[in-house]
Amino acid sequence: MTISLGDISIRYINLLLQASESIGIDTEPYCTQFQLSPTKREQADARLSIPKFMRLGQTLIAEHRCPELGLLCGPIAQPSLLSWVGFLAECAPSLDQALIDMAHFERLSGRNARGQSRFYREGPLAVAEFYSISPYNEFNHFIVDLALATKLAMLQRLTGSAIQPLYLQIEFPAPTYVERYSQLLPCPVRFNQARNALVYKHTDLQAAPRQANANAYQDCRDQCDALLRKLERQQSFVERVMQEISPLLNSNQLSLAQVAEGLEMPPWTLRRRLSAEGTRFSTLVEQTRADLARIYLKDPLYSLGEITYLLGYANPNAFQRAFKRWQGEAPGAYRAGLTANG
Repeated sequence: MTISLGDISIRYINLLLQASESIGIDTEPYCTQFQLSPTKREQADARLSIPKFMRLGQTLIAEHRCPELGLLCGPIAQPSLLSWVGFLAECAPSLDQALIDMAHFERLSGRNARGQSRFYREGPLAVAEFYSISPYNEFNHFIVDLALATKLAMLQRLTGSAIQPLYLQIEFPAPTYVERYSQLLPCPVRFNQARNALVYKHTDLQAAPRQANANAYQDCRDQCDALLRKLERQQSFVERVMQEISPLLNSNQLSLAQVAEGLEMPPWTLRRRLSAEGTRFSTLVEQTRADLARIYLKDPLYSLGEITYLLGYANPNAFQRAFKRWQGEAPGAYRAGLTANG
């Protein structure tokens, strides 16, 4: 049993390519390079691996010097980007409920080992948070930019009004293209923050989408529930547990109780079901770290120090010892072997 970094709907790949074309980039060579045939791009359920999606974005940014590419996706994003979840949001009784549903059903559009979006109240504020993908570099800013810009644009389209967030929060420092935020986004942006998020007045989100409809909302909700159940049936229970473990590895929240909460079951139920599967929570934590370590080591953009952080180890020596136990060699030697073998 292994874990991956995740995947994303082909709809996001098409959005990224459309944004590239809007600034005059010929995307056909990149479709060929990344094996994105017209047939695949038209398949409703097609997905691309997260590493491949990131490499596509990184290549477009590097070759065309367009670091703001993620922000350019906002103006062209529509609720239909989310398919059934987009239709659900359009019919929701309020923007508040639309954001709750977008977070709850996010897995229907993609899955990332780094985390999942959340929506929650914070006193008089409402926070639509996108997970951290630190450590950051000049080529992965576009993921955060795309996520926040598209969500902002979709909410504006749901109401057709000027409801705006109080501000955006972004984890990384102000980038070289900082002036593009004020040109493309209608609200203040704060950098070097503790999270990536859209922050609204909660009262503003009580407004209803223009197409709010109780009957249509329930129909869409039933369809989304059915699709999510189908997706979950395609995974084993152990895979689901490892999926919950992975985004918690570099946080202080990793515990059996926290994973059980994510799976919506009591801790004792999780412990019992793992026992029935012939495994333990600590074993799956170790296996998740081992699987992700091998994946990260394939990507030269991650240093050994960054991989140590991502896997939640206190220091590089602890990671080195663990990797030798899993693989029989040091992570540096393992990476060198991958490079030598092409």
